[in-house]
Amino acid sequence: MTPFSDAMQQAGALAADATVTLPGLAGDSCLIRNLPAHEYHGDPDALSCSMLKPLLVSPAHFQAALLAPGTSSRPMDFGTLVHLLVLQPGEIANEVSVYPGVANRRKDEYKQFEASFPERLVVDEPTFAAARRLASKIMETRFKGRPIQLFLEESILEATIYFTEPTTGLRMRVRQDMLHPDFTFDLKSTRFGCPRAFARDAVDKDYDLQAFMYSLARCLYEGTDTPKPFPFIAAESDEPHSVSLLTASREFLDNGAAKFKSCVAAYAACTQTGHWPDLGTEDELTIEPWAQYRPQDNWQGRLSARQ
Repeated sequence: MTPFSDAMQQAGALAADATVTLPGLAGDSCLIRNLPAHEYHGDPDALSCSMLKPLLVSPAHFQAALLAPGTSSRPMDFGTLVHLLVLQPGEIANEVSVYPGVANRRKDEYKQFEASFPERLVVDEPTFAAARRLASKIMETRFKGRPIQLFLEESILEATIYFTEPTTGLRMRVRQDMLHPDFTFDLKSTRFGCPRAFARDAVDKDYDLQAFMYSLARCLYEGTDTPKPFPFIAAESDEPHSVSLLTASREFLDNGAAKFKSCVAAYAACTQTGHWPDLGTEDELTIEPWAQYRPQDNWQGRLSARQ
């Protein structure tokens, strides 16, 4: 029996909201079911993917991000809402407050409603309705000939895995959206319905780093060298709410591996030396050919061409 099947078997013997820790096969790796999100995100002793990402800019940016308050935006709030509707629908009543009608953020009435629920995600009725439509479409979308709903039912949802990075000994953590016996799914709301555009955005947002780190965590927990396929459920946030299943390629994961190795090496070195450099430098400012100014391209050039 594998650690994954052990975890699934445990589910039948536990209360639906019980938190349980299941040891993995590699070192001190473990899987935690039903770990509250605030406990996961509030753990200062293990590095997460979102914590590592600023290291790709500079070590000083990593330090600054640790002290920066959390930020939010309408697209981020919408993505959070879709995640809850798909992965944790039972938490909607505790996590979300719906403003009746259309929100006007400049109106006192809306400001007062929002202030009444400081610990909750506040959205208006049209936003909630759009998120429900998208969540329903995600459930109905087919992957390998089967609706996502069936994969959801066969998965451990919001599974937390702790592991020790083999090279540096750093303690790390990940939170998997859908840990399925055959796949590791990750749900992403996106403004890009086109797969090619999503792929570009995925690299810019370091989803490749995430895919590699999450795959590494699962491999260590299950005691295998072969990662499970890693499909992104790319759900378009605007109408018509296209939903695509885009599986990370070998090249995509390799790119994420290079980012991961750079991050952990930088963190280990900076921790040892106590020096966290920023981007400040002395260099020569150059201009790429595409950015060079050409008089014939401005209004004067176009006017001369018409004469």
